[in-house]
Amino acid sequence: MPKLPLNPLFCQPSPKLPLRFIVIVPFVLQIIATVGLVGYLSFTNGKRAINDLANQLQGEITARIQQKLNIFLDTPHLVNQLNVNAIRLNQLNIQEINDLERHLWQQIHSFDSIGVIGITSTSGSMIAVSRQQNNTFNIIITDESTEGELQEYATNPQGVRTNLTKVVPEYDPRIRPWYQDGIATGKAGWGEMFRSLIDERVEIMATQPVVNNDDNAIALVSATLTFSQLHDFLKQLKISKSGEAFILNRYGQLIASSATSESFIQENGNLELIDAANSNDPLVNSASQHLKDRFEDLNQIQSNLLLNFDINGQQQFLQVVPFSDKYGLDWLILVVIPEADFTERINTNTRITIVLCLIALIIAIIFGLFSCELIIKPVKNLKQAATSVSIGKWEQRVKEVPIEELAVLAQAFNQMTEQLQKSFVELENNNSALQQADQFKDEFMKNISHELRTPLNSIICSIKLILDGFCDSQEEEIELLSQADKSAIHLLNLINELLDLVQIKQGKLPVNKKSVNLYDCLNEIIDSQQPIIQQKNLQLYKSNISKSIFVEADANKLKQVFLNVIDNAIKFTETGSITIDAQIKPGVNTYDIDQVPIVVVTIKDTGIGVEPSEQYKLFQSFVMVDGSTTRAYSGCGLGLSISRSLMELMGGNIALESAGKNQGTTVSISLPITLKTTE
Repeated sequence: MPKLPLNPLFCQPSPKLPLRFIVIVPFVLQIIATVGLVGYLSFTNGKRAINDLANQLQGEITARIQQKLNIFLDTPHLVNQLNVNAIRLNQLNIQEINDLERHLWQQIHSFDSIGVIGITSTSGSMIAVSRQQNNTFNIIITDESTEGELQEYATNPQGVRTNLTKVVPEYDPRIRPWYQDGIATGKAGWGEMFRSLIDERVEIMATQPVVNNDDNAIALVSATLTFSQLHDFLKQLKISKSGEAFILNRYGQLIASSATSESFIQENGNLELIDAANSNDPLVNSASQHLKDRFEDLNQIQSNLLLNFDINGQQQFLQVVPFSDKYGLDWLILVVIPEADFTERINTNTRITIVLCLIALIIAIIFGLFSCELIIKPVKNLKQAATSVSIGKWEQRVKEVPIEELAVLAQAFNQMTEQLQKSFVELENNNSALQQADQFKDEFMKNISHELRTPLNSIICSIKLILDGFCDSQEEEIELLSQADKSAIHLLNLINELLDLVQIKQGKLPVNKKSVNLYDCLNEIIDSQQPIIQQKNLQLYKSNISKSIFVEADANKLKQVFLNVIDNAIKFTETGSITIDAQIKPGVNTYDIDQVPIVVVTIKDTGIGVEPSEQYKLFQSFVMVDGSTTRAYSGCGLGLSISRSLMELMGGNIALESAGKNQGTTVSISLPITLKTTE
C-alpha cells in the first residue's frame, strides 16, 4: 500500500523564539502590571490601613502603660510587705530608731520609683527616708528626741545625718489622714492624694498596718509615689506626631497626662484633681467630653473600647482600657491619635511606592538581559561536569546555582557522582578484602595441611615400623605405639577445633551453662600441663586462688579456653616464667545489668610477645600474625578465635595485651561470678 504524503501544515517546524525574548518580555509585562496594581491598591486601601495601624499602635501603647502601672503601683506594697515581715520576724525593732533609720536608708536605694519609705508607731514616733530630686536621700524623724517637731536631715553617701534642712513644728503623724485611714482599714491599701509638708510634692501613699499577736496595731508602714514620675513616663511615650495618652479616674478627673504636667489645683487650701473635661489641652478635653456624652457613668466601662470622634472636622482615634489593682485603684487609660498623623505618613508611603515601582521596572529590564546567561551558564557547567565524570574524574562537582530547578538537578548530579565514587571505592575495598581473605585462607591451608600431615606421617611411620618388624623389642614397639597415640590425639584435637569453628560460625555449638568451681576447673588444666612446663624448664607462678569462686559457664568449654591460652603461653615461651592469677573485680562494663562482680583470670608469660599493631588479628579466623612463627611453633591459628567465641557464648570476655615483640603476653579471661563466699 503506497504511503500518503504528510500534510505540509503538520510538517512545518514550530517557530522558535529566542531565549532572551522568553525571559525578558514576561518580566517587563509582570512589572508593568504590578506597578499599576500596587498603585491602585495603595490608593484605595490607604484609609483602611490607617485604622489598622492606629488600633495596633494604640494597643501597644496601652499595653506598655499597663505594664508600667503594674510595676509602678505594686512596688510600694512590695516594700511595705517586706517591712511588715521584718517586724513580725523580729528582724526590725520599731523602738530602735537608729536601726530603722539604717534599714530604710539602705532599702530605698533598691527601689528607684519610691519617693518616701516610712514606719510610724502607734506611740507617735515616725522615721522615714525621702528621695530628693538630685537623687540624694534625707532622713525624716519625729519622736521624743524632737520634742514634737518633724525634722528633716540631709545625709552623706554613708547614710549618716549631716545638717538639719527643715522643721515642721507641732507635728503628730497620728492625726494625719493617711495614718488614720491606714489604721482604720486594717489592711494594705492606698491613701488619698496629698501634698508633702516637707518638699510640697503631690504624692499618693500605700500603707499597711503592723499588728501584734493580739491583732492590735502597733505600727503603720508606708511607701509613697510622686505623680510627677507618672507624668514623666507618659511624656516619654512615642505615640505619634500629635497623639496623647492620659489616665482618668472613674469620676473623669485627670490623674496623669503626656501633655499636661499638673493634674491638680489648689482650692481653699485643699488639693483637688482637675476635671479632664475642663482641661486646657484640646485632645484631653474633647476625648473626656466624648466619653461623658457616650456614657452617663464612667463605671459602665468594663472592657476595652475603640472609639472615633471629630475635632474641627478632623477624625480622632480613641482607645479606652480599664485599669485596676487589688488595693482599690480603678482608673481608665486613654490613648488619642489624630487621623492626620497617619494620613501624612500614608501619602508619603504612596509616593515612595510609586517611585520604587518605577525603579523596579528599570531594574527588571536590566535583570532580564542577564537572566538568559544566568540560566545557560549552569547548564554548560553541568555538561562539563558530566563529561569529566565519564572519563573517571570523580572529584568533579557542580556548584550550587540560584535557580531552584537547576539547583535540584545539580544536587542530584553531585549525589549521583558521590554514590558512584563510593560504589567504586567500595568495590575496590571489597576486592582488596577478598584478596586478603584468599591470602589468609591460603596461609591457613598451608598451615593446616602441615599440621595434619605431621601427625599423620608420625602415625603411618610408627605403625609401618612395627608391621615391617624393625622393632628389636616389645618396649620399642610400645614406644612407637605411644607416639602414634599422641599424634592421633593431636590430629583429633585439630579436627575438633575445625568442627567447633564451623559450629560457632553456624551458631549451632551447644553450650551447657551451669555453676562451675573456677579453682577446680583451672587447676585441672594446670596439672595437665605441668609435665610440658617442667620439660621446657619454665617457672610457673600461681597465686593463692580462692577455692570458693563459682562462675556460670560450660565446664568443658571453659577448660578448653584455659587449655588453649595456657598451651599458647607454654608454646611461645622458651625461657622465663608463666604467671596465673585470679581476682574479683566490680562488674563495670559487664553483660549483667545489675553490675554483678566478675572474676578475671590473667595468664602472663615472658615469651615472644606480639606487636601492638598486629594484636587485633589474633582473634580472627584463618588469620595469623606471622606464618613463619606459626610453623616454627606449630599450630593452625584457631585457638584464640575459638576461645573468644566460646567466652562470648558463656557471657564472658577474653583480651590480650603485649608491649611488643619479645616483651611477653598477658591474656585476661573474665566471667561474672555466681557465688562468692569469704575465705
